[in-house]
Amino acid sequence: MTQYFKKKLLLLILIIFGAGIHFPSLALDSIDAHKKVISPEELFWIENQIQFAARIDSGAKSTSIHAVDIEVEDAAESMKDNVGKQVNFTIINEKGDQWRMSRRISSITKIRNSQGVEYRYNVPLRIGWDEINKTVDVNLRDRSRMTYKLLVGRDWMKREVVIDLEQ
Repeated sequence: MTQYFKKKLLLLILIIFGAGIHFPSLALDSIDAHKKVISPEELFWIENQIQFAARIDSGAKSTSIHAVDIEVEDAAESMKDNVGKQVNFTIINEKGDQWRMSRRISSITKIRNSQGVEYRYNVPLRIGWDEINKTVDVNLRDRSRMTYKLLVGRDWMKREVVIDLEQ
């Protein structure tokens, strides 16, 4: 290595680290400054009517709620053929509070989990926390054996919250 090349390399290193070149991908504080901080467990409102203790899961693409007595009106044999039809169901929170609801099925979701693959109906529900109150497609599932009856996924969090795992 020539003396000239060594000096140029040293100068480049000093410029990069000494001058404090700013790499946008490392500036997470400025990107997240407008986001609300949420803890991994929070209280949410469904349709401004019933409160759920929820688990926030950034690994889950979609939101899931504890629903039982799921009945599709004029049900077809195939779940896919039921999209657009009315579905009646009961949501139950961790306290046992129940609310019978009726919504149109917006889509079917294929879920892969430790039990294998299953298909679930999605319905639009208004979900609120703090000042954020928005409608997302929520999949209906019997979560009676699970601690959290509401699992909030990335679809609800989208660009508005950041999870503080230390809370």
